[in-house]
Amino acid sequence: MIYNSIYEQLADGSAGIGNWLFREDREAVRSRIMSEPEFQPILERLAADAERFLGQPISELPWTLFRRVWEDGFRKTYEPVYFSRRQRLTTFGLLSWLMPERSDYHDGLLDTVWAICGEFSWCVPVTFESPPGLRTDGYSVHEHNVPDPGIGIDLFAAETAYALAEVMMLTGHRWPETIRDRVYREVYRRIFAPFLGNDYFWEHVRNNWAAVCAGSIGAAAIYLIADKQELALVLNKALPTVNLFLEGYGEDGACLEGYMYWGYGFGFYTYFAELLSRRTNGAVDLLAVPNVKQVALFQQNCFLHGRKIVNFSDSPEEWDVYIGLTHEMARRFPEVQLPEYTFQDKAVYDHCGRWAPAFRNLIWYEPRTQGEEWKAESIYLADAQWMVSRVEKEEGKFSFAAKGGNNDEPHNHNDVGHFIVLAGHETFLADIGAGLYTKPYFAPPTRYSFICNSALGHSVPIMDGVSQQAGAAYKATVRQSEITDDYDRFVVELQDAYNIPGLLRLERSWTWHKNGELPWLELEDQYVLEQAGAALIERFICQVQPKVVEKGRVELVGAAFKLVLNYDETLMEPVVEPLPSLNHFGHEKIYYALDMRARVTVDLERRLHFAFHFEQLA
Repeated sequence: MIYNSIYEQLADGSAGIGNWLFREDREAVRSRIMSEPEFQPILERLAADAERFLGQPISELPWTLFRRVWEDGFRKTYEPVYFSRRQRLTTFGLLSWLMPERSDYHDGLLDTVWAICGEFSWCVPVTFESPPGLRTDGYSVHEHNVPDPGIGIDLFAAETAYALAEVMMLTGHRWPETIRDRVYREVYRRIFAPFLGNDYFWEHVRNNWAAVCAGSIGAAAIYLIADKQELALVLNKALPTVNLFLEGYGEDGACLEGYMYWGYGFGFYTYFAELLSRRTNGAVDLLAVPNVKQVALFQQNCFLHGRKIVNFSDSPEEWDVYIGLTHEMARRFPEVQLPEYTFQDKAVYDHCGRWAPAFRNLIWYEPRTQGEEWKAESIYLADAQWMVSRVEKEEGKFSFAAKGGNNDEPHNHNDVGHFIVLAGHETFLADIGAGLYTKPYFAPPTRYSFICNSALGHSVPIMDGVSQQAGAAYKATVRQSEITDDYDRFVVELQDAYNIPGLLRLERSWTWHKNGELPWLELEDQYVLEQAGAALIERFICQVQPKVVEKGRVELVGAAFKLVLNYDETLMEPVVEPLPSLNHFGHEKIYYALDMRARVTVDLERRLHFAFHFEQLA
């Protein structure tokens, strides 16, 4: 949807810029945050961060860190220093607004803004295809408007412009004109002019890049561009990309990139949508677009227990709810569940120091509105081909999730037919989740050499040493998805996920029995082979170390429950192998591959059956 009449729909905002952000008087919001006891823990943590930042100089971004990204593809040298500057910006931006009497916070903010305006590039180095600044022709004193090699627009450059614009809107009336002018100049030079003069790849994608980049640029423009005609130029170019982002979601509202990217992309979509709606006096409301409600419901559809989530694709196993975004969505859509939440041990900003979600965690959160634990229910997300179930018993809570899909999904893992099983907070059958981001991690030739992305790091079959391959053709076909009071049943054909001509059929069925004393999972794989003698391995990825206690029985013993796998020992033999993996934050964690090796037979049809039962520990 392109709004050709955006110029006419832009309201005169000169008299009420603060109201583009707040639904009530900004001073009332500030007073509420400062006075209500629920916000005190976050204010104390912000103050502690501020004292730490005041006690140390702003970290430099030297060439040696910048260079390393191309030398070894390792992002965790440059980026933590870069992100520490954004953490400072968010910390001092919030505190300067909340505590304007603190001159040290004010000076800390201005020093940080000045430093960010002086960066070679607001992009992170990994988004440059090669080291910038290479030119073969000579320089001339007569050159004018020479392109700046450090200018580009990636996620972080766009976010930086948005953050600077919004922080300046909140606190800029106390800034020296020199710094205000520098922010304007840098955002125009680095963002607005390049955006209008170029065509970026992210203007044509249906993932988080579209919402974050275009939404951030649009939001910054709303704050910084006073001329309606120029503002309309930027918004008209940004809006098609923002709308393209929403096309990346099916009717079920599922985010195939993973929950972390749902909060990232849909969050920035919402932040921009709210600003644009107020800037146009409600004439343009992107949150009224069909399917937004289903996207908003994705959060409650993919949490399993507490902070544990369905972490298919590049998603950590645990994550905090996006509390500001959640409360804002619940105001608009009553079906959105408010989860149990407290600021007691939560950080207001993430590891990247992102301003926009941090600020809204404060101004959109309603602490007096009580949330609740995730409801016991079963959900089938048809477009994503996900089955998710939460079961509550007197003994505790139990969760199951399984997927079909294909192996060309955003942030893809080769995981068609994979599944997860939890008891309470303990994960027994696991998804390894997002790995440590490096250049090789995202490079197509090397992506699936990482165990967390490879089919070998998922609970899926291996046949004759061949695992699933990457590509849209490697997919599941759903045969049945049934949710009843007694059980949930999910059946998929998997043979297309393997490039094996002799595999005529591979049907995987899960039956999640919910009405016994404790829930249990029945898994069955049916093979039809062209030739006998195939080596079949049923691999299960375990977070708890499996123990073969006797023939036909494997146990995964947790803190409160054990998960017992019963199988036919005449057909299979279990082998356990440790799988070390670096997680998204660079910490090593050990998982275990439980390989159920089928004994070779002359049968052309094989049926392998597994029963996973929970037992409560004394």
